[in-house]
Parts: sequence; C-alpha cells; structure tokens
Amino acid sequence: MDILIVGLGEVGSHLAKVLSSEGEGHDVTVIDNSRQRLRQVTDHLDVKAVFGDGSRPDVLDRAGADSSYLLLAVSNDDNVNMLACLFGKRIGAKQTVLRVKDMTPFHRFRSFFRKNLMFDQILSLEDLAAEEIVKTLRQNQAVGVENFADGKVQMRRLKLSENSPLIDVPLKDIKFPPGVLITAIDRNHDVIVPGGEDTILANDEIFVLGEPKAIAAFEKKTGVRATYLKSVVMTGATSVVVQVCKALERLHVGSRVIVSSREDAESLATLLDNTLVLHGEGTDLELLKEEHVGDADAFLGLSEHDETNLMSCQLASSLGVKRTVALVHKPDYVSLYQQLGIDVSISPRLLCANRILSFVRSGSISTIATIEEGKAEVLELEVPAASRLVGKKLMDARFPRGCVVGAIAREGGKIVIPRGDDMIEALDNLVVFVLNEVVEKVLAMVGVRRT
Repeated sequence: MDILIVGLGEVGSHLAKVLSSEGEGHDVTVIDNSRQRLRQVTDHLDVKAVFGDGSRPDVLDRAGADSSYLLLAVSNDDNVNMLACLFGKRIGAKQTVLRVKDMTPFHRFRSFFRKNLMFDQILSLEDLAAEEIVKTLRQNQAVGVENFADGKVQMRRLKLSENSPLIDVPLKDIKFPPGVLITAIDRNHDVIVPGGEDTILANDEIFVLGEPKAIAAFEKKTGVRATYLKSVVMTGATSVVVQVCKALERLHVGSRVIVSSREDAESLATLLDNTLVLHGEGTDLELLKEEHVGDADAFLGLSEHDETNLMSCQLASSLGVKRTVALVHKPDYVSLYQQLGIDVSISPRLLCANRILSFVRSGSISTIATIEEGKAEVLELEVPAASRLVGKKLMDARFPRGCVVGAIAREGGKIVIPRGDDMIEALDNLVVFVLNEVVEKVLAMVGVRRT
C-alpha cells in the first residue's frame, strides 16, 4: 500500500515508524516543512521525504498523492490537514484521514464538511482521549463501551448473570426504552445477530447500541450494575475535561474539577450541569486534603501540562485515592509515568496513531469497531445520493440476516435509533453491526465499496 503522511509531529512520526517497518511492508512518503524533522526520520526509516507545506497542491503532487492509496493528514495544524485532504483527493489519493484538534465545527455539519473537504475519516485527539479515559474508569465492571457519531451513540457490552430478569425471555417480549437496540449476542465467543424469537441465556454477553441515556435506563433492567464509581476528582480546563465530565454526569457519578484560572473555572461551570468546579491548583496538597481526594474512586490529571498532571496524580495517590489517570501530551513520557506510580497514562497522540493503524490493518476506513477478533464489525457508512436504498423504509431495504442498522446520524447532529418504518435518506450515516460473512453484501446494498 502506498501511504502519504502529511506532518511529522508525534502522530506522524509514530505512524511513519510503524508503517515503514519490515512487518508492515508499505511504501511510505512523508511531507513536512521542517528539514530537521525530515532528516531525523529519513536517517532511521526507509521512507521517501518531501520538504514543503502539505496544504499546497504542488507539494502533494511531488509527493505522489495521485498514486497514494491512503493520505494521512496528521500535522498539528487543522487548516493544513483540511486542505491536504481536499487537494490530495482532487489530485488522486484514494482515501484520506483527517486529524483535527477542534471537532466543534464538525459536530452539526459533519456531512457538509465530509462532502466539501472530501475526507473519508476524521479523528480528534481530544475525543479519543476522553473516550479512553471513560473506558478506563469503567473497565473493572465487565462493561465495554464504544462511542460512535461524536459520542451521541454508544455500544455497550454487558455480561448477564443467571439472576438477570432478561434470561430466557424472547427479545420480542422485552420492553426496551426508546432509543435502544440489542444488536448481537456473544455466546461462548460465537457472535449471533438475534431475531425477535431468540432468547438470552445466562452468561451471555449482549451488545446494546443506542443513545447513552437510553442505554443507562436499559442497564437497570438487565440487573448489571452500570458503574461502581461514586466520586471522581480531576484537574484541568481542557475540552477533554468537559467531555469526561459530561460522560460521568450521564453515568450519575459525582465529579469535581479543580481549575487554576478563575476565568476558566467560571466558563467551565456554565458548561456543566452537575459537576462541582473549584478554583485552585491541582498540586495544592492542602486543597486536595480539604476536598477529601483520598476518598475518591479516581483522580484524573487532565491539564495541558504534563508535569502538573504527574505531580497532582502523585499527590492524590499519596492521600490514598484508589486510582490515578494522567493525560500525557508527550508520548515518550508514557512509560516514565507508569514507572513513577501513575496507574494509567493516556497519550492522545498515540491513541490517534493507533486508531489509524487499525484502519490500515483492517483494510477498511469504514470499520469503527471489531468484535471477537473480526467475527463481526461495526461500520459507519454514508448512503450515497445514488444508492438504491434512498427513500426506502428500513423494513423494505431487505438487509441480510446478520446485519442490524443500529443508528442513523443525519445532518445537523440528529440521531435516529431506527425502527422498521424509518426512512433512509441520502447522505445518512448508518452505524451498522454486521457479521463478517455478510459485510460485502451489505456494502453492495448501500452502494459503497470496501475502503
């Protein structure tokens, strides 16, 4: 595979290193406007280097964008990345991945931006970090969480005990809250896409897809305890903090945020409904004692400064907090933090790089999650205007057994958890749970090709 990487920051450099390694076997070209960074990469890796601005068509042309199977726009400048995707696709790159810092402009007009910037996948460091932090906080409960459609749709994996009231009840007889679907059952590592007559057995794991609030309501019916978390304290005022707090509010977890700037604290307080915002320093030991941080279930160091995150987590740990999680902006610090006693270190840049690697290795940018080592996938598919499904009700689309359309994301941020009489519209983004053996048939039905 010919791969073109625009930008040699931490994300781009990590991707160049892994993708050009002997085991991967790809032909990699890198673009950067720093001769020093290019020299550092070419001295150690078997890659072609092109000096210049990755947002310029002439530079992309010199780098061979016309023959690239995949263009990865991962520089630290959102504008450069957007133009690189647009011009790269115009020149001839088959697929493009856009990395951005700020997802705010994309939330309500994702289809508009995708159509006009011509990207195939978009990734945000902040979104990936927030998602990983919430997963980390919940991972002791045998509850897996995946987020789709900018967090408006979730898939949770719940293991049901023999005491669950849902055991041996046909799915058609279960009263689901609006906005929830059971998309699959994992029974002894065999993935089943169930029908209405199927029943759930003891120790089955079920995949529930829907809106977060609706899934939380459904969890109460299953007998699965949604979360053991009661109290989380964090420091920082970044967009990651806002997303984590909102996720914890949905889980009914008590959260407190320590913010060093009064202005930032006041701004944060207006964005959050049920989170206590405190003005102070996360490294102030007396403040941490006053707030009884040692009694919290977790302490999160989420500021923009690695050193502050490290120190605040260490202080919280000394007070007895059960778990510490630190955001690490310099990937090289991850192993160091673990050596210094931080329970979990999360690097947004490494998360982004690893997500892109999963696209490359799966052979599909449409794949947003894989189940049981590839036995099933969750795909996000945009319905082309020319698709034969446009204007059809879901019940009339005749998707094959082994496929469930779990959600529809529409322009303007609207999310539909569909029923049979919901209509498919042009440019809808379908979140589809599909068994491996029928993936190609589903793609052909929608009118898209495997990317």
